[in-house]
Amino acid sequence: MILVGQFDSLFVRRVAVTLHHYHMPYTRNPISVFRNVGEMQKINPLIRVPSLILETGETLIDSSAIIDHLDEMAGPARALTPAHGPERRKVLQAVVLALGIADKAVSLFYERLFHIDKHINRDYEKRMLSQAGAALDKLEHDCGAPWFFDSKFSQADVTIGCMLGFLKMRVPDIFPAGKFPKLHALSLHCETKEDFVKARPSPDETVPARS
Repeated sequence: MILVGQFDSLFVRRVAVTLHHYHMPYTRNPISVFRNVGEMQKINPLIRVPSLILETGETLIDSSAIIDHLDEMAGPARALTPAHGPERRKVLQAVVLALGIADKAVSLFYERLFHIDKHINRDYEKRMLSQAGAALDKLEHDCGAPWFFDSKFSQADVTIGCMLGFLKMRVPDIFPAGKFPKLHALSLHCETKEDFVKARPSPDETVPARS
């Protein structure tokens, strides 16, 4: 399998962490949605990451769709998302909340990156911060220890851990050190796990500087 995309994308990283957890071998094509537009569009017409090219040649897009396939490959006994029932709904709801925060954070990051300060839409910025903050409050309230659902490592930990890593790297004002102590503890716990360590972005996995 070939995973397409840079690890500074939390969406790429959550797929990589999942692959590592399942001990599924893959190679990576770390092309950029900015620097390699033509090559990227041949893989995904939306010019988005991640994509996963299967050994059959089939290309899957969207991190959640890819992870759904990986869960199926792993089988219900190993899958990080339970197959059915209340436990499945709990994990999926935590994942959806984390992905929602990620969407707001990415939007805010690009708003700040591609506009000079006087052209940043402050109302939009305030809305993104408010939405992400409220969702982080909810995750903080629900967070257990050492994992989000206490002793059970799940896809909630993978996605929340990757999301928090992105916040700390790209939009740290959303996730300040003095707030969300349970989530900060979870983030640190995730980053000590080999599955996460293997999927850390390298210094050359960046986005374009503002011109």
